[in-house]
Amino acid sequence: MGSTGLTLADLPNIFIMIGALISLFVMLVILLRNMEVIGIVGEGREETWPRSMQPPRLLMQRVHIPFTFKVMENEPIGYGGVNCCVSSTVRYWHACWWGAPVRDLHQTLWGTLPEILASNHLNFTRSNPHDESVLKLSSDEALQLGPPPRSCYPLVVILARDQRDTAELRPDDTVALVSIVHIKDEQCPLPSGVIAQYLKQANGHLSCLKQLYVSGEMADVDEGYRAKGEALCCVCAAAPLSRALLPCRHACLCAGCLPKLDKCPICRSIITSYFCIRNEEEPRSDKQQYPINRRLLNLFHYH
Repeated sequence: MGSTGLTLADLPNIFIMIGALISLFVMLVILLRNMEVIGIVGEGREETWPRSMQPPRLLMQRVHIPFTFKVMENEPIGYGGVNCCVSSTVRYWHACWWGAPVRDLHQTLWGTLPEILASNHLNFTRSNPHDESVLKLSSDEALQLGPPPRSCYPLVVILARDQRDTAELRPDDTVALVSIVHIKDEQCPLPSGVIAQYLKQANGHLSCLKQLYVSGEMADVDEGYRAKGEALCCVCAAAPLSRALLPCRHACLCAGCLPKLDKCPICRSIITSYFCIRNEEEPRSDKQQYPINRRLLNLFHYH
């Protein structure tokens, strides 16, 4: 007589069938979830998928700069005369260096404040604190700097603290502001203006100032968490922008929108790091962090 019971020979086939059914079920779940995301079913997700890893935050140190220096754009700029706008909250010395050799300039800047003030290349003039005022600089002779690349800067302007006011300075306080000005000529037609600025600190460090590019709409109303006229995040247009992205230096995002992006919304460059430009706490997530591969969670859309 035959037997209808299962034998050991039938078990492999049963396991294969169970594995196939499980695989089909998993594929069906993944397919349905992806259909929801791309909009085939319903309207899709309302929020962006969180990134697998946020860029590192750079801790920046606030530095007070007692000087301001800028070239007046509406005035003619040439070797015969450059009109600048200068202000200072402390007593200071100022000097200009026409046709400054690059090597000699940097050797001078790496010296201490007394060494900079005593440099043979510079003739300093003392001034008291004042609001913005016009400073006119001119060269006694026409400079011939030659075609680029050049070994000399057309004009360097140095604003340095009076040594009488340096006794109680902190190591990171600014003791000098160095501005390098390019002057357009026939051999180098680049637009005239400030092309670089350096900060000399009391501890001897020399730092190059980098410009931030602020992009965002301005608030039309005065609310509790933002002021009228304050730049807003270019993504949500609701919260004030507070994050400057690196390496592109676009300041265009708020704390809430930064974790949702991996590229700058302005120039589309990869965000490698960022720093804060206003006092604002990092957004906290109430979701538990699991010590497993984040890609597996994203595969099943588990958050």
